[in-house]
Amino acid sequence: MRIIDIKDYELSGGGKLGESYINKSNPDELLKLYSKELEELGLGEYERACKVHELGIPCPTPGEQVRTQDGRLGILFKRALGKKSYARAISEHPENLNRYAQEFADMCKQLHSTVPPKGLFPTVKDQYKKEMDLNPFLTAQEKDAIKRFIDTLPDADTAVHGDLHHGNVIFTPEGKKYFIDLSDFCTGSPLFDLGIVMLQTCMAPEEMIKELYHMDGQTSRAFWAAFVKAYFGADAQLDKIKEMLKPYALLRIVEVERLMGYKVDYIRPMVHQMIGLK
Repeated sequence: MRIIDIKDYELSGGGKLGESYINKSNPDELLKLYSKELEELGLGEYERACKVHELGIPCPTPGEQVRTQDGRLGILFKRALGKKSYARAISEHPENLNRYAQEFADMCKQLHSTVPPKGLFPTVKDQYKKEMDLNPFLTAQEKDAIKRFIDTLPDADTAVHGDLHHGNVIFTPEGKKYFIDLSDFCTGSPLFDLGIVMLQTCMAPEEMIKELYHMDGQTSRAFWAAFVKAYFGADAQLDKIKEMLKPYALLRIVEVERLMGYKVDYIRPMVHQMIGLK
């Protein structure tokens, strides 16, 4: 891989998984830089982003893989100038919440009606079961029971983002919309994606919602309610949708424990009840 000098880039954002930078001499170029511990994640994202782009699913154009002088892996993307996530837009203009919910839902429905060639991506079930095996906070009994439970869930051949929420869909002033953060892209039932949307908008602790999405819990829950109507139809009942998606939200929490680096204790009783462990 080509070696780049990080001094040629300006930091534009960061988080637990890495940082993003803008090329100082070429503002159209975005560098996504991974921590050394998560290089495998970056390699996977590059491969999947290229495949997603080739399928015509709207996402930023991936360029090349590079390394910094200290050995960190990076991916270059064509930058979406003036982009804003739906989460950021809602926090800044809550009066437009219903319109944003409809646009976000339309993007999700478009994605969930796409059927990639068989075998191009891993299945969401295999992806989740692999992560359960790697989870250091699960007992062998819990791993086996969760994997058996996953096998009972519905199957499908449609595209699944794998980390779908209002922070991972962006739009530009020209009205172009893109999916970002594609490291978990796979195929399977859209219910896995929808469980993540519910988790991030109305199940996450309010302080986490504020930190990640810059809005209060009431606004976040209002967005979720509007999204449900936009995605499932005006007659959709929130309580029934929540009950249907709860298992997928709980599985998502367990799936990401390894990346978060800690066990989420308060959900264990609910998970045990769901998978039939006493």
